[in-house]
Amino acid sequence: MPILKSMGKIIEWNVQELLTRRVFKKFKNSLPTKFVSKNPKMDYHVLADAVVWNDEGIETCHPELENALRYALNYRTNLIVEENFNFKKENLNSPGKRTFELAKKYFPNWIGFDKNRCEFNPQLSERIKRIRKVSEWKIEKLTNSEEV
Repeated sequence: MPILKSMGKIIEWNVQELLTRRVFKKFKNSLPTKFVSKNPKMDYHVLADAVVWNDEGIETCHPELENALRYALNYRTNLIVEENFNFKKENLNSPGKRTFELAKKYFPNWIGFDKNRCEFNPQLSERIKRIRKVSEWKIEKLTNSEEV
């Protein structure tokens, strides 16, 4: 049974990658490539469990593209949060890394791929960890609320 389960996962990820590739191709080079602010505001994207900056065009891009970018955004956030994240064995061929690399192919000059936004940063790491903790708490509170 474990073999069938892993085959199902492989098929699922291949289909996911095919669909993501189609979306990236459709919106190729549609994300901002020039910085418009010296101090862009960092926001938390709850559905991706990732941070985005307001100058990256994520909030204004087509929803189909935003959905396709979620794994890449999450992977990028983990690169910022965890030192050597991309070298860990479980991340070498993860869906997040594959989507991240695919996005880099279709949006090579996107400001979201600026080196400062794709590498470990101790100060940002602590800030993102706090943001995630608060977000988890709010989601937990919302799901356990008797008023829902």
